[in-house]
Amino acid sequence: MMNKNTETEWEYHLEESTEEESVEKRDLGYLLDKNGGSDSTELEHVICCWLDSTENNAKYLVKQHMLNMPQDIMAEATANWKSHNGLIREQDDLVNVDAYHMSDTGYMRYVAKSLMQQDSAFFRQQCLEDSLTELHRHDYVEIAYVLKGSLKQNIVGQDEVFQEGEVCVIGQNSLHQDYLTYQDATVLFLGISNELFEREDDYGKKFSRAQDFFRKLVIRRKKDLKFIRFTPRPGAREQLEPVIAAIVKENALCRPGYESIVAGLLERMNTILMSQYQIALSKKEQTQVRKLLFDDVIDYIDQNYADVTLNDLCKKFSYNTYYFNRLIKENTGLTYSQYLQKVRLDKAAFYLKTTHDSIERIALRVGYTNQGFFYEKFELRFGVSPREYRLA
Repeated sequence: MMNKNTETEWEYHLEESTEEESVEKRDLGYLLDKNGGSDSTELEHVICCWLDSTENNAKYLVKQHMLNMPQDIMAEATANWKSHNGLIREQDDLVNVDAYHMSDTGYMRYVAKSLMQQDSAFFRQQCLEDSLTELHRHDYVEIAYVLKGSLKQNIVGQDEVFQEGEVCVIGQNSLHQDYLTYQDATVLFLGISNELFEREDDYGKKFSRAQDFFRKLVIRRKKDLKFIRFTPRPGAREQLEPVIAAIVKENALCRPGYESIVAGLLERMNTILMSQYQIALSKKEQTQVRKLLFDDVIDYIDQNYADVTLNDLCKKFSYNTYYFNRLIKENTGLTYSQYLQKVRLDKAAFYLKTTHDSIERIALRVGYTNQGFFYEKFELRFGVSPREYRLA
């Protein structure tokens, strides 16, 4: 805690602690393990531990005015805190992770770390109720996730409130401010550079058509995009929060290989946002997304038709069974089972004409273990038996 007798000094030295107490206070891994039985959600627990460990690991805090905050608010910050100055917030790393907790009395604790930075930065301050942060915009894509409470922002002159569980993607040219509202709230921010969105290397190739569409949508609309609101469908938060928690942990702990792990987790987060959240897009854009998602699903079935199951597909693409069946039906007029059977029988017909494999071997190859059932369905589709089809 702060030494209350040094309030007029610029540097606030933390109280000394024993070596054992120091470990408990300072080590993030220790705190995560020690408090693993908390009643809070995993993500809430991780952010709390990150805040606590960064605050307690600081040797001193510097009293200063945060340039992005109202003029009459003073904060206490770690020496490595990088203050933003001016209208444009710049980012010199691929990914930046920030999080804050606001109490119902207006006491804010804020922690931040970029991907390549080794140490997290921290500040804390007493806010004035309903004051606004400095008007600003970013040269990167900002994704905000409201873990607890709400986030009120003024975006291009219009007040917007994002509720618990919602995600907001802020456009690069959107001038906005955050309201410092007295409430029990926790919000996490991910800053993702244009380079990461635009790159066409192996990382970029990992994106499916639908993910790539979202990526290019943000890039294409970066000059006029105000924001995109993502509202969770039932069960979406239970899928998204563990992924965000893993991003926070990997970024904060800097364990070997964490950069690649974070990149993969961002891909997973993108998949969940595209499939499990209601996206506030234009009708034309929503239609495009659904068509691209369907194309991804069809490709996967074509590559795994012999042993694919509905559960496999739901797990792969993060859909629930109802959404997945509706997607197949509206694009093909067939149920999932009917479409899969059509693919398998078409493949069997192809192998009958292009290989010398036995009919029994071909049936097994396309996913039929019951020969009688295969013969029945083949004749129903093509009007002749597999043998007659081969000889025709």
